[in-house]
Amino acid sequence: MLSHTRLKVCVVVAAVFWFTLLIYVLSFLRGRPGSPADSTKHINTLRQAGNIALARVAKSQALLSEFLQHAWKGNISLSYSLSSNKPVPSSRLTSGGKDSLKVVVSGDTDSLLGVMAMMNSVATNTHHPLHFYVTLPSAVIPHFNKWISQTKLRTAGLTVKPHPSKVPQKRPHYAKIYIKDIFPNLKGSFVYLEPDVIVQGDISELLSTPIISSYFGAFTKDCFSSSKHLTLTHQYYSSHLNLLHPAIRALKIRPNTCIPNTGVFVSEMHLWANASHQMQELISSSTINDPIYSSMGDEGEAAVLAVIYGHMVPLPHVWHLPDLGLKAQVSYSKHFVQSAKLLHWNGHFKPWSRKAAFSDVWLHYYLADPSGKYRPARISL
Repeated sequence: MLSHTRLKVCVVVAAVFWFTLLIYVLSFLRGRPGSPADSTKHINTLRQAGNIALARVAKSQALLSEFLQHAWKGNISLSYSLSSNKPVPSSRLTSGGKDSLKVVVSGDTDSLLGVMAMMNSVATNTHHPLHFYVTLPSAVIPHFNKWISQTKLRTAGLTVKPHPSKVPQKRPHYAKIYIKDIFPNLKGSFVYLEPDVIVQGDISELLSTPIISSYFGAFTKDCFSSSKHLTLTHQYYSSHLNLLHPAIRALKIRPNTCIPNTGVFVSEMHLWANASHQMQELISSSTINDPIYSSMGDEGEAAVLAVIYGHMVPLPHVWHLPDLGLKAQVSYSKHFVQSAKLLHWNGHFKPWSRKAAFSDVWLHYYLADPSGKYRPARISL
């Protein structure tokens, strides 16, 4: 009887010890002043010193710290199970109206699966009215509309428009330049998401990112890459722009400045319309003999990068975990990926292909095409 009592006491003491330790760690992360800036400074110092391995470790620690801070505030649920595939109550999906959250996406035949899964992830995790502004090649739109009509997304607000002639085939990312032309009735704040994105948080939080009126939007700006096959120089402006082009040279861009990721951003329509005008002017100045882009880009991406240089605010890191598609395997833990509010498979390895990191997360939001025409590579006949 005495030994049983002692065992009870030991269990209680151990539980109190670990609970106290957890509270201390979270309190430290929550209350540490200036930690994001200090972390960034530390990472940049390591990178400049050539210690890429340690820079990557520091980066992961900084991201984890930010995720834990959001968890402390109750903004992240760490209990999400990848194996869970329960249907989402339709009450979460409400028709888009004047006060709806606006989400813009551009896709094509190759990324239509991604468009559907991305929209589903936003609708699943957002508890506010939504309106999706989707632009696709005209030939794809009838199939897309029929697909939508047979899923729970049919109750969300939706505007579908064809790509303008200025958007080249197989380059749907050009459409971000022409958002104002494609959707003239779009007003106020919006978030642009590429099809290779899955949203795990409430998109209203992302849309609440403050934007200074003299800037064009909020972007993730980071030289870190999870791929060992890409050198850090590929993340700089010098690898994406022709800095000798007269129009680019006039912008006085520093070659070693980290490029932002333009696949996820938040903006105000009147601000983006101004930026778009400048982007189109840059594209018109590009010629075969003197292009505005360098080896790593194209005219569309170069125009966006050049115009937003020095005119952007940062997105919270917890709202953009990029580079998941740069190689087939990425060295992040499942818990770490579950803690991020937005996942981005930028790169060649898309989650609907046979080889992609954390494709099981993407499959959680996959909406089957009733016709069977479009399906992930991992789904057999």
